[in-house]
Amino acid sequence: MQQGAAGAMEASPTPVQALIDSVKSLRALAIEAQAADELLGALTSAAVARWPELASHLERFGWARSAEAGAPDGTGTWTSTVDLHGLTSCLQKFKYERLGQLGSGSYGVVYKARNRETNEVLAIKKLKHTSDESGLPDSTIREICVLRELRHENVVQLVDIISTINSSHVYLVMECLDCDLRYYLDTCTDASDLAVIKSIVFQILRAVHHSHTNLVLHRDLKPQNILVDKARGVVKVTDFGLARQYLPPHKAYSEKVITLYYRAPELLLGSPHYSSAIDLWSVGCIMAELANFDPLFRADSEIGLIHKIFETLGTPTEAMWPGVTTLEHYRPCFPQWPPKALAQVVPRLAADPQALHLLGRMLTYDPRVRITAAQALAHPWFWDLHCTPANTLAARMAAQAAHQQVQAHQQAAAMQGQEQGHQQPTAARA
Repeated sequence: MQQGAAGAMEASPTPVQALIDSVKSLRALAIEAQAADELLGALTSAAVARWPELASHLERFGWARSAEAGAPDGTGTWTSTVDLHGLTSCLQKFKYERLGQLGSGSYGVVYKARNRETNEVLAIKKLKHTSDESGLPDSTIREICVLRELRHENVVQLVDIISTINSSHVYLVMECLDCDLRYYLDTCTDASDLAVIKSIVFQILRAVHHSHTNLVLHRDLKPQNILVDKARGVVKVTDFGLARQYLPPHKAYSEKVITLYYRAPELLLGSPHYSSAIDLWSVGCIMAELANFDPLFRADSEIGLIHKIFETLGTPTEAMWPGVTTLEHYRPCFPQWPPKALAQVVPRLAADPQALHLLGRMLTYDPRVRITAAQALAHPWFWDLHCTPANTLAARMAAQAAHQQVQAHQQAAAMQGQEQGHQQPTAARA
């Protein structure tokens, strides 16, 4: 058993991570306290020698420095016989230096952090436990399970999980990207470029297809849950707190999923049985928002959103969507709006018939005939992307950054010229 733990120590590249790996191995092997002290003492001393501020953290979990004959003050072997689980969490927290807050919500807070040993910049999502004794909320458990299973370049990766027995929080350590898609839309002048829209939508669809292949519904796709890496031109889907695994035939699931603007009509009309088609509707809404810089269906309530969708795409009929009139929230008194042309609804896509066709297939009322992620990826609109969709986005982002830099230099030069112009009369009077 000791050899197994020692092997874990030797395999770890950095002092703190080596200590974390070793403590986890000791806990898994249920090694007795004395043997644990012998195995961890030297390794703990090495970590403290590298990071002196770690000492106070260790002492909080029952660790103490033992005096050694002839050893200078403040040195010695570190030993402990208590709370290896708490020590693991302590070390994990110490490994990540908090740099600032990225965002917050009902779920908790997201911080920007740096791995002290590798200098990698990461995001740490601080989530609350439930108020009772049941432990983690279902949403947190779902997100952890899904992120552990989904490994794809367009899905944000889970790097580490930090939890303690006595703490009211759990921390998810994940990749950190530059911004979310909503911020990118608000700040990028070229975001409505068709090539950029195509690259972004293609990458989102790749993430959705990977999720659906693994029988996972995201159930909350929106620009705020799409992250952008400007340097590499990559977008990644994040926030799987509402995700769930599904198996056909579909069971009755909650209707109260997906942020309102991106919620599919079958959910709004009360269908308890839904499928992966709800995610494709959300992608269609995001695609239109990329082109319009504003949500396609904006409303303050579910009934308001139903009317907005019907007003745009036409009030659905049995011919368009068999069974729609039997859904719980369907009303015969709904106004009968005719459908608008998508070229009118999303004018920036009017010059690209293939883009409009794909958008129409994603915003199809009947979920049984709505395009799937696999079918969407094979759509002719994406044929020119081949296997490098990020190249276009990266190039556009680089061009925009260069353009903004030129503008900044021009503005600085103009301001400097104005200042010199104001100073010249003063010099003449002198």
